[in-house]
Amino acid sequence: MKNKVLNYLKEKNEFISGQAISKALKVSRTAVWKYIKQLQKDGYAVEAISRRGYKLSGSPDKIFPDLVRKGLKTKIFGREIVYFESVDSTMNEAARLAIQGAKEGVVVCAETQIHGRGRLGRSWVSAQGKGIYFSVILRPRVILAEASCLTLVFAVAVCQAIRLVTGLDTKIKWPNDILIGQKKVVGILTELNAELDRIHFIILGVGINVTGQISSLLANATSLEKEAGQKVSRVFLLQEILRQMEKYYQLFHAQGFAPVAGAWRSLSATLNTQVKVVELNKATEGLAMDIDNQGALLIKEKNGAIIRKVSGDVVHCRVKK
Repeated sequence: MKNKVLNYLKEKNEFISGQAISKALKVSRTAVWKYIKQLQKDGYAVEAISRRGYKLSGSPDKIFPDLVRKGLKTKIFGREIVYFESVDSTMNEAARLAIQGAKEGVVVCAETQIHGRGRLGRSWVSAQGKGIYFSVILRPRVILAEASCLTLVFAVAVCQAIRLVTGLDTKIKWPNDILIGQKKVVGILTELNAELDRIHFIILGVGINVTGQISSLLANATSLEKEAGQKVSRVFLLQEILRQMEKYYQLFHAQGFAPVAGAWRSLSATLNTQVKVVELNKATEGLAMDIDNQGALLIKEKNGAIIRKVSGDVVHCRVKK
Protein backbone atom coordinates (compact mmCIF):
# COMPACT_ATOMS: atom_id res chain seq x y z
CA MET A 1 0.00 0.00 0.00
CA LYS A 2 2.91 2.37 0.67
CA ASN A 3 3.91 2.06 -2.99
CA LYS A 4 0.33 2.75 -4.07
CA VAL A 5 0.37 5.98 -2.06
CA LEU A 6 3.72 6.87 -3.62
CA ASN A 7 2.51 6.17 -7.15
CA TYR A 8 -0.66 8.17 -6.54
CA LEU A 9 1.37 11.18 -5.41
CA LYS A 10 3.62 10.82 -8.47
CA GLU A 11 0.61 10.60 -10.76
CA LYS A 12 -1.07 13.72 -9.36
CA ASN A 13 2.14 15.79 -9.10
CA GLU A 14 0.33 18.43 -7.04
CA PHE A 15 -1.07 18.87 -3.55
CA ILE A 16 -3.75 16.31 -2.87
CA SER A 17 -5.74 16.00 0.32
CA GLY A 18 -5.50 13.06 2.67
CA GLN A 19 -9.22 12.57 2.21
CA ALA A 20 -8.85 12.32 -1.57
CA ILE A 21 -6.01 9.79 -1.23
CA SER A 22 -8.05 7.84 1.32
CA LYS A 23 -11.05 7.69 -1.02
CA ALA A 24 -9.04 6.82 -4.13
CA LEU A 25 -7.07 4.00 -2.48
CA LYS A 26 -9.85 2.81 -0.16
CA VAL A 27 -7.86 3.14 3.05
CA SER A 28 -8.38 5.27 6.16
CA ARG A 29 -6.90 8.75 6.51
CA THR A 30 -4.91 7.45 9.46
CA ALA A 31 -3.39 4.79 7.20
CA VAL A 32 -2.58 7.45 4.60
CA TRP A 33 -0.77 9.51 7.25
CA LYS A 34 1.17 6.41 8.35
CA TYR A 35 2.30 5.62 4.79
CA ILE A 36 3.30 9.24 4.21
CA LYS A 37 5.50 9.09 7.31
CA GLN A 38 7.08 5.87 6.04
CA LEU A 39 7.83 7.49 2.68
CA GLN A 40 9.44 10.46 4.40
CA LYS A 41 11.53 8.09 6.52
CA ASP A 42 12.65 6.35 3.31
CA GLY A 43 13.94 9.70 2.06
CA TYR A 44 11.09 10.86 -0.17
CA ALA A 45 10.43 14.61 0.07
CA VAL A 46 6.69 14.72 0.78
CA GLU A 47 5.39 18.17 1.63
CA ALA A 48 2.49 18.26 4.09
CA ILE A 49 0.54 21.50 4.39
CA SER A 50 -2.64 21.94 6.41
CA ARG A 51 -5.78 22.35 4.25
CA ARG A 52 -3.78 21.57 1.09
CA GLY A 53 -2.67 18.00 1.73
CA TYR A 54 0.43 16.21 0.47
CA LYS A 55 2.74 16.66 -2.49
CA LEU A 56 5.74 14.61 -3.61
CA SER A 57 8.54 17.08 -4.35
CA GLY A 58 11.57 14.80 -4.51
CA SER A 59 12.83 11.22 -4.50
CA PRO A 60 15.78 9.89 -2.50
CA ASP A 61 19.05 8.91 -4.14
CA LYS A 62 18.47 5.30 -3.26
CA ILE A 63 18.24 2.30 -5.56
CA PHE A 64 14.74 1.33 -4.47
CA PRO A 65 13.25 -1.43 -6.67
CA ASP A 66 10.24 0.67 -7.74
CA LEU A 67 12.55 3.48 -8.90
CA VAL A 68 14.84 1.11 -10.82
CA ARG A 69 12.00 -0.78 -12.50
CA LYS A 70 10.20 2.38 -13.64
CA GLY A 71 10.91 2.73 -17.36
CA LEU A 72 13.42 -0.14 -17.33
CA LYS A 73 11.67 -2.14 -20.09
CA THR A 74 13.90 -5.21 -19.84
CA LYS A 75 12.46 -8.70 -20.22
CA ILE A 76 14.86 -10.59 -17.94
CA PHE A 77 17.30 -8.43 -15.98
CA GLY A 78 15.77 -6.52 -13.10
CA ARG A 79 12.18 -7.62 -13.50
CA GLU A 80 12.54 -8.78 -9.90
CA ILE A 81 14.76 -6.77 -7.55
CA VAL A 82 15.56 -7.64 -3.95
CA TYR A 83 16.71 -4.58 -2.01
CA PHE A 84 18.62 -4.26 1.26
CA GLU A 85 19.67 -1.19 3.16
CA SER A 86 22.55 -3.31 4.45
CA VAL A 87 23.52 -6.90 3.72
CA ASP A 88 26.46 -9.18 4.41
CA SER A 89 27.09 -9.65 0.68
CA THR A 90 24.80 -9.39 -2.34
CA MET A 91 26.70 -12.37 -3.76
CA ASN A 92 25.79 -14.53 -0.77
CA GLU A 93 22.16 -13.44 -0.85
CA ALA A 94 21.83 -14.02 -4.61
CA ALA A 95 23.38 -17.49 -4.27
CA ARG A 96 20.93 -18.33 -1.51
CA LEU A 97 18.01 -17.27 -3.70
CA ALA A 98 19.39 -19.18 -6.70
CA ILE A 99 19.64 -22.38 -4.65
CA GLN A 100 16.00 -21.87 -3.70
CA GLY A 101 15.07 -21.69 -7.39
CA ALA A 102 14.98 -17.96 -8.11
CA LYS A 103 14.65 -17.11 -11.79
CA GLU A 104 17.35 -15.82 -14.08
CA GLY A 105 17.68 -12.06 -14.02
CA VAL A 106 16.80 -11.57 -10.34
CA VAL A 107 18.86 -8.66 -9.00
CA VAL A 108 20.01 -8.32 -5.39
CA CYS A 109 21.17 -4.81 -4.51
CA ALA A 110 22.17 -2.99 -1.35
CA GLU A 111 23.11 0.46 -0.12
CA THR A 112 26.05 -1.10 1.70
CA GLN A 113 27.67 -4.51 2.21
CA ILE A 114 29.27 -5.62 5.44
CA HIS A 115 31.55 -8.12 3.73
CA GLY A 116 31.55 -7.16 0.06
CA ARG A 117 34.12 -9.10 -1.91
CA GLY A 118 36.02 -8.83 -5.15
CA ARG A 119 38.19 -11.06 -7.31
CA LEU A 120 40.97 -13.27 -5.95
CA GLY A 121 39.61 -13.21 -2.41
CA ARG A 122 39.90 -9.45 -1.98
CA SER A 123 37.33 -7.36 -0.11
CA TRP A 124 35.27 -4.64 -1.80
CA VAL A 125 34.67 -1.46 0.18
CA SER A 126 30.94 -0.71 0.02
CA ALA A 127 30.45 2.73 1.56
CA GLN A 128 26.84 3.46 2.56
CA GLY A 129 24.95 5.03 -0.34
CA LYS A 130 28.16 5.93 -2.19
CA GLY A 131 28.16 3.29 -4.88
CA ILE A 132 26.16 0.64 -6.70
CA TYR A 133 26.52 -2.84 -5.26
CA PHE A 134 24.46 -5.61 -6.84
CA SER A 135 24.45 -9.23 -7.96
CA VAL A 136 22.46 -10.95 -10.70
CA ILE A 137 21.37 -14.58 -10.98
CA LEU A 138 22.25 -16.15 -14.36
CA ARG A 139 21.19 -19.49 -15.74
CA PRO A 140 23.05 -19.48 -19.08
CA ARG A 141 22.34 -21.98 -21.82
CA VAL A 142 25.99 -22.78 -22.48
CA ILE A 143 28.44 -25.57 -21.80
CA LEU A 144 30.89 -25.20 -18.93
CA ALA A 145 33.81 -24.35 -21.24
CA GLU A 146 31.96 -21.28 -22.53
CA ALA A 147 31.13 -19.89 -19.09
CA SER A 148 34.45 -18.04 -18.86
CA CYS A 149 33.32 -15.79 -21.71
CA LEU A 150 30.50 -14.36 -19.64
CA THR A 151 32.74 -12.31 -17.38
CA LEU A 152 33.98 -10.46 -20.48
CA VAL A 153 30.44 -10.15 -21.86
CA PHE A 154 29.30 -8.30 -18.79
CA ALA A 155 32.44 -6.18 -18.61
CA VAL A 156 31.49 -4.84 -22.05
CA ALA A 157 27.92 -4.21 -20.88
CA VAL A 158 28.95 -2.27 -17.76
CA CYS A 159 31.63 -0.32 -19.61
CA GLN A 160 29.22 0.71 -22.37
CA ALA A 161 26.52 1.69 -19.87
CA ILE A 162 28.88 4.00 -17.97
CA ARG A 163 30.00 5.58 -21.23
CA LEU A 164 26.40 6.22 -22.27
CA VAL A 165 25.36 7.73 -18.94
CA THR A 166 28.48 9.74 -18.03
CA GLY A 167 30.41 10.25 -21.27
CA LEU A 168 33.56 9.06 -19.51
CA ASP A 169 36.23 7.21 -21.51
CA THR A 170 36.03 3.95 -19.58
CA LYS A 171 38.22 1.00 -20.57
CA ILE A 172 38.40 -2.68 -19.58
CA LYS A 173 41.40 -4.19 -17.88
CA TRP A 174 41.43 -7.93 -18.57
CA PRO A 175 39.32 -9.70 -17.73
CA ASN A 176 36.67 -7.39 -16.32
CA ASP A 177 37.87 -4.44 -14.24
CA ILE A 178 36.64 -1.07 -15.52
CA LEU A 179 39.19 1.74 -15.52
CA ILE A 180 39.24 5.47 -16.09
CA GLY A 181 42.80 6.26 -17.05
CA GLN A 182 44.69 3.76 -14.94
CA LYS A 183 42.37 3.98 -11.93
CA LYS A 184 39.77 1.35 -11.12
CA VAL A 185 36.14 2.41 -10.86
CA VAL A 186 34.29 -0.92 -11.22
CA GLY A 187 34.95 -4.45 -10.06
CA ILE A 188 33.11 -7.46 -11.47
CA LEU A 189 33.02 -10.91 -9.91
CA THR A 190 31.51 -14.17 -11.20
CA GLU A 191 30.94 -17.28 -9.11
CA LEU A 192 29.86 -20.57 -10.62
CA ASN A 193 27.67 -23.36 -9.29
CA ALA A 194 28.08 -26.32 -11.64
CA GLU A 195 28.85 -29.97 -12.22
CA LEU A 196 31.28 -31.23 -14.87
CA ASP A 197 28.61 -31.29 -17.55
CA ARG A 198 26.06 -28.77 -16.32
CA ILE A 199 25.87 -25.20 -15.07
CA HIS A 200 23.29 -24.79 -12.33
CA PHE A 201 23.69 -21.02 -12.03
CA ILE A 202 26.20 -18.19 -12.09
CA ILE A 203 26.17 -15.22 -9.74
CA LEU A 204 27.50 -12.02 -11.29
CA GLY A 205 28.49 -9.32 -8.82
CA VAL A 206 29.21 -5.69 -9.66
CA GLY A 207 30.64 -2.97 -7.43
CA ILE A 208 30.84 0.62 -8.71
CA ASN A 209 32.38 3.67 -7.03
CA VAL A 210 29.88 6.40 -7.84
CA THR A 211 30.22 9.29 -5.39
CA GLY A 212 33.36 11.40 -5.54
CA GLN A 213 33.86 11.91 -1.83
CA ILE A 214 34.87 8.42 -0.74
CA SER A 215 37.73 8.73 1.72
CA SER A 216 38.25 4.97 1.78
CA LEU A 217 39.16 4.72 -1.91
CA LEU A 218 42.50 3.07 -2.56
CA ALA A 219 45.25 5.02 -4.29
CA ASN A 220 44.65 3.17 -7.57
CA ALA A 221 40.87 3.71 -7.47
CA THR A 222 38.55 6.54 -8.42
CA SER A 223 34.84 7.30 -8.68
CA LEU A 224 32.50 8.31 -11.48
CA GLU A 225 31.53 11.64 -9.94
CA LYS A 226 35.14 12.56 -9.24
CA GLU A 227 36.06 11.91 -12.88
CA ALA A 228 32.91 13.39 -14.42
CA GLY A 229 32.86 16.45 -12.17
CA GLN A 230 29.10 16.20 -11.79
CA LYS A 231 26.33 14.27 -10.07
CA VAL A 232 25.64 10.77 -11.37
CA SER A 233 22.22 9.24 -10.71
CA ARG A 234 22.69 5.78 -9.26
CA VAL A 235 19.18 4.76 -10.29
CA PHE A 236 19.60 5.90 -13.88
CA LEU A 237 23.02 4.26 -14.15
CA LEU A 238 21.80 0.94 -12.72
CA GLN A 239 18.90 0.97 -15.19
CA GLU A 240 21.25 1.46 -18.13
CA ILE A 241 23.60 -1.26 -16.86
CA LEU A 242 20.73 -3.74 -16.68
CA ARG A 243 19.63 -2.80 -20.21
CA GLN A 244 23.14 -3.27 -21.59
CA MET A 245 23.56 -6.54 -19.70
CA GLU A 246 20.43 -7.93 -21.28
CA LYS A 247 21.47 -6.67 -24.73
CA TYR A 248 24.91 -8.30 -24.66
CA TYR A 249 23.73 -11.45 -22.89
CA GLN A 250 21.13 -12.01 -25.61
CA LEU A 251 23.70 -11.25 -28.31
CA PHE A 252 26.04 -13.82 -26.77
CA HIS A 253 23.32 -16.48 -26.76
CA ALA A 254 22.21 -15.66 -30.31
CA GLN A 255 25.56 -15.22 -32.06
CA GLY A 256 28.21 -16.59 -29.73
CA PHE A 257 31.20 -14.82 -28.24
CA ALA A 258 32.71 -13.42 -31.46
CA PRO A 259 30.67 -10.18 -31.76
CA VAL A 260 31.03 -9.46 -28.04
CA ALA A 261 34.75 -10.19 -28.22
CA GLY A 262 35.03 -7.54 -30.92
CA ALA A 263 33.38 -5.01 -28.62
CA TRP A 264 35.67 -6.08 -25.76
CA ARG A 265 38.77 -5.54 -27.89
CA SER A 266 37.65 -2.03 -28.84
CA LEU A 267 37.26 -1.15 -25.15
CA SER A 268 40.39 -2.90 -23.88
CA ALA A 269 43.03 -1.10 -21.82
CA THR A 270 45.16 -4.27 -21.79
CA LEU A 271 45.74 -5.30 -25.40
CA ASN A 272 48.98 -4.07 -27.02
CA THR A 273 50.34 -3.35 -23.55
CA GLN A 274 53.28 -4.90 -21.71
CA VAL A 275 51.74 -6.84 -18.82
CA LYS A 276 52.62 -9.09 -15.93
CA VAL A 277 50.05 -11.73 -14.98
CA VAL A 278 50.48 -13.23 -11.52
CA GLU A 279 48.81 -16.59 -10.89
CA LEU A 280 49.54 -18.86 -7.93
CA ASN A 281 52.71 -16.87 -7.13
CA LYS A 282 54.00 -17.38 -10.66
CA ALA A 283 54.41 -14.37 -12.96
CA THR A 284 54.18 -14.28 -16.74
CA GLU A 285 55.42 -11.17 -18.54
CA GLY A 286 55.04 -10.09 -22.12
CA LEU A 287 52.93 -8.24 -24.65
CA ALA A 288 49.16 -8.74 -24.38
CA MET A 289 48.35 -9.75 -27.95
CA ASP A 290 44.69 -10.74 -27.98
CA ILE A 291 41.94 -12.79 -26.36
CA ASP A 292 40.88 -16.18 -27.72
CA ASN A 293 37.39 -17.56 -28.32
CA GLN A 294 37.00 -18.42 -24.64
CA GLY A 295 38.16 -15.03 -23.34
CA ALA A 296 41.65 -16.15 -22.31
CA LEU A 297 44.43 -13.58 -22.58
CA LEU A 298 47.21 -14.38 -25.07
CA ILE A 299 50.63 -13.07 -24.04
CA LYS A 300 53.72 -13.00 -26.23
CA GLU A 301 56.86 -13.50 -24.16
CA LYS A 302 60.28 -12.09 -25.10
CA ASN A 303 61.29 -15.43 -26.63
CA GLY A 304 58.27 -15.33 -28.95
CA ALA A 305 56.26 -17.98 -27.13
CA ILE A 306 52.51 -17.35 -26.84
CA ILE A 307 51.17 -18.05 -23.36
CA ARG A 308 47.44 -18.47 -22.71
CA LYS A 309 46.10 -17.18 -19.40
CA VAL A 310 42.57 -17.94 -18.20
CA SER A 311 42.92 -16.21 -14.82
CA GLY A 312 45.31 -14.16 -12.76
CA ASP A 313 46.06 -10.69 -11.49
CA VAL A 314 47.12 -8.35 -14.30
CA VAL A 315 49.56 -5.47 -13.92
CA HIS A 316 50.02 -3.03 -16.80
CA CYS A 317 53.77 -2.59 -16.91
CA ARG A 318 53.86 0.01 -19.65
CA VAL A 319 50.73 1.79 -20.79
CA LYS A 320 50.12 1.74 -24.51
CA LYS A 321 50.25 5.07 -26.33
